[in-house]
Amino acid sequence: MNKYDLIIVGAGSAGLTAGLYAARRGINTAIISKNIGGVANSIMLLENWPGFKGNGMELMKKFYEQVKSYKIDFIMDEVKEIKKQGEKFTMKADGKTFEAKALILATGVKRKDLKIPGEERLKGKGVSYCVTCDGYFFKNKVVAVIGGSDCAAISAIALTDIAKKVYVLYRGEYLRCEDVNSKRLEKNKKVEIVYNAIPLEIKGEDKVESIIIEENKKKREIKLDAVFVEIGSAPLIEFAKDLKLKLDKEEFIIVDKNMKTSVPGVFAAGDITNSDVKQVVVAAAEGAIAAKNSHEYLKKL
Repeated sequence: MNKYDLIIVGAGSAGLTAGLYAARRGINTAIISKNIGGVANSIMLLENWPGFKGNGMELMKKFYEQVKSYKIDFIMDEVKEIKKQGEKFTMKADGKTFEAKALILATGVKRKDLKIPGEERLKGKGVSYCVTCDGYFFKNKVVAVIGGSDCAAISAIALTDIAKKVYVLYRGEYLRCEDVNSKRLEKNKKVEIVYNAIPLEIKGEDKVESIIIEENKKKREIKLDAVFVEIGSAPLIEFAKDLKLKLDKEEFIIVDKNMKTSVPGVFAAGDITNSDVKQVVVAAAEGAIAAKNSHEYLKKL
């Protein structure tokens, strides 16, 4: 059995920052994650990390390289379940069993589906949840971004450099993004914002050909080549169900100001928590706080 004082599950901005702070405190630490960077990798233009402007993948690479300069183990696999045995926690990954005295859960979120006809069938054929991954397949094409958040606005802005025309379809009466991004969209001649737009169906045989929406209670069909879904996220929490953590109504982990969960020895950080602000900079800060307080917990043990 591979034994550690602290295991961090997840390697996005929260998990990597937690790893950095834990390693600097001399904690025997492992990070287990199926990828490096998490959701931040899908951000095409990151402008609100102080001192950095670029895509999220570039920033996460810098995070990873800095953490790797310290003594810390990376296990590249997905944790399927975690069990508490006495005061210790066990889990399996990469065909091995791992044990820890404390945990930091930082697995982040997954993108929500529209749950409308045609979406599932046309995933990877014009239906996408990642502009960074798939945007360049639609150079000089007509695309739509569904959503009104900062993520949706940033995705739409990034697509204006690639696509011929970008629809922003949002069910509300005004966008929920930062004012600077809202103004960029409104001024861009490639962008058409459709408010009070409810997606009903994505149509196409072998690829996306159009989307049916309800706009102000009237049906409308928009011809296009791709639909990028940006309607929010759900926490990746299923692997930790045996811990019986206290969750909010949307199943985000409830934490206190020290990133402590309802289970002693388990801390959480980043988008998986019930924090109101889902941002890279906030996730990183929570990772640092979780590492500090997990150290305090381990000292008391």
